Amino acid sequence: MTQTSQPRPGFHSGRGKKTLDRIPGGFYLVGALVILFEVVSLGAVGLALAIGDPSDDGASPDREARRVEVTYIATGDHPSVDLTFGNANDSHESDGVVILPYRETVEMAPGADFYLDVRSREDQKGGTLTCTVLVDGKVVQQAHNTADPSSATCAGSIADAPQPGIPMPTLTPGASPLPEERRLTGTVKVPDYPGKGSPVIGTVTDSSLEYAELGGTWDRSKTLDPVFDGFTRKQEGRQRALVKSTQVDEDIMAAAGGTGELRGVADAVMDERRRYEYPRDQAILVDVASQPLKVDGRDAWLLVSEIHFHKRGVPSTMDLNAVLVVDTGRVRPSVLWVVLPETNKKLWPDLNTLVSSVRVR
Repeated sequence: MTQTSQPRPGFHSGRGKKTLDRIPGGFYLVGALVILFEVVSLGAVGLALAIGDPSDDGASPDREARRVEVTYIATGDHPSVDLTFGNANDSHESDGVVILPYRETVEMAPGADFYLDVRSREDQKGGTLTCTVLVDGKVVQQAHNTADPSSATCAGSIADAPQPGIPMPTLTPGASPLPEERRLTGTVKVPDYPGKGSPVIGTVTDSSLEYAELGGTWDRSKTLDPVFDGFTRKQEGRQRALVKSTQVDEDIMAAAGGTGELRGVADAVMDERRRYEYPRDQAILVDVASQPLKVDGRDAWLLVSEIHFHKRGVPSTMDLNAVLVVDTGRVRPSVLWVVLPETNKKLWPDLNTLVSSVRVR
């Protein structure tokens, strides 16, 4: 019986060859090289992540660019100015009215442009004004005002080189700070100011009131045009001392509520005098007396206030103001307004003289 021989293990012929046996030998070398390249690449990436970028300081990739400190400084012999600062190419921010000296530090992007404008207020023209801009603590620009317009403007780039030889401006305040506002709500009698005061040389009759005309350092009393002056009578004394009288106008009556309540009218008159006779937004009222009176049997109210202020070219920083409102029987009451500067306190007793002299006519 004939036996059929079995094929040897691992040997196949034709279609029965192993798949690997059918791959050309050169492909093994290429595959190995590809795998080696990937391993090396992944290793390099991991090493870079471990070491980090040499230029990376640890901040977030989306961190902002370095900011530069820019300091705006305004100085001069004005107590206050109108001031505007900001980026010259984008926006200007008005700080409104500021007290001198002024200093403000902001952060800006490198290469930005700066702008600083220091301008005299409308009631304080002239004088000296200076603007100074520092970048990282060094002066890059300084400018002084011209006579007309009365302003100083600094504008340029924060990349500008520091300017050697330009002195740092003195930031010592040129004026003492103003006190806090204080308005009386109760009744406080006017003090009896000591001293001899001015002599009385006659009487003045105006707006249904009669009161003393003062001599000494006072000029003679004069009539005024109420359309232009708001008063119908005026007497001027040394160093801005004033005595004025008139009938209270309708606008002030309306500001007082229109009721004719004398205390409210006296407050409204005082507020109007501060608004029109003193530096805008820079005059502080401190009431020292507020009391009812009788003048020839008629109701009256006396309000006495210190008005504290700083005004270029004016030596006084406080005036004693008195408003006496009298119901004369007319549609609107009459008012006597007195101003006595602190630089001439010898005139302060004149307030007592004037108030005690008032009669209704």
